[in-house]
Amino acid sequence: MRTREFRGNVFVANLPRALSEEELAEAFDPYGIVLSAFMPRDPESGEALGYGFVDIATERAEENAIAGLNGTVLKGRRIEVRRSERTRSAKKPAPSHAPRRGPAPYPNLDGERPPADYFDAAADYQAPKPRQRPNFAVEKRSLPPRARPSRLDQRDPAFPHRA
Repeated sequence: MRTREFRGNVFVANLPRALSEEELAEAFDPYGIVLSAFMPRDPESGEALGYGFVDIATERAEENAIAGLNGTVLKGRRIEVRRSERTRSAKKPAPSHAPRRGPAPYPNLDGERPPADYFDAAADYQAPKPRQRPNFAVEKRSLPPRARPSRLDQRDPAFPHRA
């Protein structure tokens, strides 16, 4: 089952429908670092649904914002601000309307229950034998020194020289 990330740690109700997510974030900005602001919208009309979520960086900023903004008037509407019911790390399961994908519960049996002796084959299993070490040795020796150009080569006009 797929999961969707939760949208914020502060829930804001009774928002004006003409309010944008940026304006919502600006209202919470004096209380701390606003990580995100989200306002769900009607999928057909695109109009805001009148509530939103704000994710504020620290718990202290969250508590200050709730205490400072709960009951205040924002664009003519008295908003209600409270802590979101879900924690930051909680994930909400996505709606499951599609058929389940993935392997069948019993591979190679098209999802049918296996016969009674299906699991007896595991008793006959033999683990593979460990690999044998190779019977050759690698010769280690140093490489010959790299040839360096002589001073005569550096004076040659075809040789790029340094000033």
